[in-house]
Amino acid sequence: MARHDLLPTTYVPLEKGLSLGSDSYTTVDPNVTAMRGIKIVNPPPSFLPFLVYEYGLGELTPYVPNLYELIEEGIDWQRVRGTRAAVAKALGWLGYAAGIEEFSVSRQHWNYFQLALTSIVEGDANLHRIEGVTGLSVPLRSVFWRAFAGYDVRAMEYGRGRWGSKLWGSYSGRRVAPGQAKWSFGRRTDIAHAMQPSELQALGVWIAPAGAALTWGAFPWTSVPWTASGALARSVAMLEATMALIAGKPAWAVFLNAAGEVIGYRRARARWPVAQAINGIYRVNSTRYAIKPEAATILYLEAMTGFGDGFGTTATEVGFILGSQPAAGSPAGALWLPPGGLAEPGPIVARRSITIPFQRTVRERICAVLRF
Repeated sequence: MARHDLLPTTYVPLEKGLSLGSDSYTTVDPNVTAMRGIKIVNPPPSFLPFLVYEYGLGELTPYVPNLYELIEEGIDWQRVRGTRAAVAKALGWLGYAAGIEEFSVSRQHWNYFQLALTSIVEGDANLHRIEGVTGLSVPLRSVFWRAFAGYDVRAMEYGRGRWGSKLWGSYSGRRVAPGQAKWSFGRRTDIAHAMQPSELQALGVWIAPAGAALTWGAFPWTSVPWTASGALARSVAMLEATMALIAGKPAWAVFLNAAGEVIGYRRARARWPVAQAINGIYRVNSTRYAIKPEAATILYLEAMTGFGDGFGTTATEVGFILGSQPAAGSPAGALWLPPGGLAEPGPIVARRSITIPFQRTVRERICAVLRF
């Protein structure tokens, strides 16, 4: 390539030689040209720690381990830091999305806010990462207080006076150390089950089919209309016999592991004879049900675990025990019992294969309808 110099036209050969001998442009130019844009287009891994330092992104490295992604997105994040857009961008790095709900300005903690996540967060490590990036994305005055998805129970606010406590109860959720945010998640499992002959026989309420026509037999004539078919009368009789058998005994959801061993029992919070109804208060899948005290053929069951029930285990199967008392030594009103916590466990019905990793921040809700 041609060499250029700034010598005057009156230069002598000595000056020309000195200029050429001290000119390093031709030596360094290829390297300088090759380096141009290298930290932007495709920086080598050895450059990444220095670029993170240069851009001031070091505080994000504990939460975003992919430095390429951090450098690519971090600069844009810094430009909107302190806004809702920064929170959305930071959560996107972790694969989550959420709406932001700020406390009322009339509240003492007006600077608190909550995240309405679109999905449950699996694992404590992800909880800490979300809390970390969210805290770095908001203004210094703002406090990330709580996140929820699937289960959101709130304190009742009955006034806005300046003095005294104006809240009854508290917001649902649980904190996971060392974080300060409260997490409240819920997951629902629906079961629609037709009772099998083997289950009804185990309960001791099985009635053999008598054909389509209504015939004489052990039917509850006082509650079955004379216009009912034999099949309907049989179903009503078996359900009413079941209700009489378990009267005064709580029902329990049973969680089992892959080895078929019981993880624990959760007391059912609802057990009612029901019928389909458009405006029913209970729902399984897309069908609603209302309580039907008489001549019902469907039994509704619902149980919800508490935060931390079964923590550290994974349930692969769930079923129901329709009626049993806690074993001697167990608290009479206990909601969660360990294996062996029931006096007479009885048969497990409506068993379903599931995958539920129990967490400290998730309540598992099991809703089932049993058709007799």
